[in-house]
Amino acid sequence: MGVQGEKIYLNALLAGSLGFITFGWDAGVLGGILLTTEFQTAMGFPDTTIISMIASTFLLASWFGCIIVATLGMLLGRRTWIIIGNLIQILGTIISASSFSYGQLIAGRVFIVSEAYLHLKGRLAAYISSQGIGNGFLTSMIPIYVAEMAVRTNTRGRGVNAMIAAASLGTALAYWVDFGMVFANSQAVWRFPVAFQIVWSLCTIAVIFPNPDTPRYYYAKGRIADGDALLERLYVESITTTEVQQAKLSILASLELERADSASLRIKDFFWDTSEMQAARRIRTGMILIGVAYLMGIDMIFYYMTTIFQVYIGLAPLTASALSGAATTVLTISNYLGVYFMERLGRRTWLIGGAAAQTVFLAIFTGLLSSPGPQTGAAAAAMLFCWISVFGPTWGPVTYVYSSEIMPLRYRHLGFALSVSCQWVMAFITVFAGPIAIANPSVGWKTWIWFLVFNAIAVPFVYFFCPETRGHSLEEIDLLFMSGALNETDAARTLKHETGFGDENTKSLDEEKSKSLDDEKPEVSA
Repeated sequence: MGVQGEKIYLNALLAGSLGFITFGWDAGVLGGILLTTEFQTAMGFPDTTIISMIASTFLLASWFGCIIVATLGMLLGRRTWIIIGNLIQILGTIISASSFSYGQLIAGRVFIVSEAYLHLKGRLAAYISSQGIGNGFLTSMIPIYVAEMAVRTNTRGRGVNAMIAAASLGTALAYWVDFGMVFANSQAVWRFPVAFQIVWSLCTIAVIFPNPDTPRYYYAKGRIADGDALLERLYVESITTTEVQQAKLSILASLELERADSASLRIKDFFWDTSEMQAARRIRTGMILIGVAYLMGIDMIFYYMTTIFQVYIGLAPLTASALSGAATTVLTISNYLGVYFMERLGRRTWLIGGAAAQTVFLAIFTGLLSSPGPQTGAAAAAMLFCWISVFGPTWGPVTYVYSSEIMPLRYRHLGFALSVSCQWVMAFITVFAGPIAIANPSVGWKTWIWFLVFNAIAVPFVYFFCPETRGHSLEEIDLLFMSGALNETDAARTLKHETGFGDENTKSLDEEKSKSLDDEKPEVSA
């Protein structure tokens, strides 16, 4: 019968964490090697634009991977997409680590869909990144897979949060490996760190391979017998027992409600959603939330951290490299602290408090950069560390947790993939345009004002548009958003009965739901 009970969830969590380490590793590994003599020599001493292209192609291709999942996600199981994503990443890493020109490096971060040639010493191959496409598969499907495998609601948020912490761990490990390789005197300075990503991908495949897909996927595909069998394995009880029956009926009732809301997704609903299940509004909320998180400056900081410390703050190369490793370690520690305390505060509290504190620290950081000097440079570095320590347990992981929770089952793969795709689009804009803007003398430090704005506007967005989801099952969250005539259907009554929704412990959240939906609640005739 294979693994059972808590072991299934722990395998899913471990595999998801390893998969996110590959994401974090890629974000960190380039930041520590871009300025090394060995890398610059192998790439032909590329200018700022080419460096931006090398770093950002991965992000644009990750967006493309998310779009593939959004379009075709239900054709294959969550687990299958994760395995395919890792295999594609392995292919891209092999090409990248064996590069002898920046064209080949881009090709390694590039899955060959089309080929073009641009001008630079006669050649530059432009592709769509294979590492990026694989990463798009992983970041779109892993949080869904782990969230749907969680039997207890009080572990779901921590589980998804732990994976984002694993991404930070991957970034930190990559920076420290880069730092250690600085003392070498060969092409291994950058080739070894890039190639080591293969290890994480192989470990992910090995851990997830014995696991099944999720029960919600089986039920959504009409594979009732498979769904029943998997619930029995997860609960280690017969499908006829009360607890397992409640879980099954909740999932089926949620699916029935989504089918009862016969209106399919329409473009206009993403601007003003009048449907009963508020599916478009929920997808829109996830897209904005994750998009804003990655316009706050996190990718600019971690892809170019050594460069920021060395070139723009004015620190010595070895000091800049060591501080980069220390900063990623701070992010990792704060991430894991967030995992531990995740369920002690609501999702809204983490997000609103985090955005407010980040705004203060980034405002001071930006002001200090406007007056360069040794003392202001040191103070700016300190403010950057403070900003990172706040982002770690708040906007880094909680946006993923929240977005994976609010999506309706029928559109979960689509909604979460589109949400994560916004991350990659915003990250691409940031990583490609950011260093070019900072290198421009007429712009320079003012570039950080752009990021400051998004830290500030995050507070009112969460306050007015994001109802609390902590403590609710994925099926109960449908009831948080549902409005109108669907409340009176048999499926809604079944779902409320099986989940206990509406008890005393949910009243305050019901009131919050009512307040949050007033602006978009459709009128229903008597």
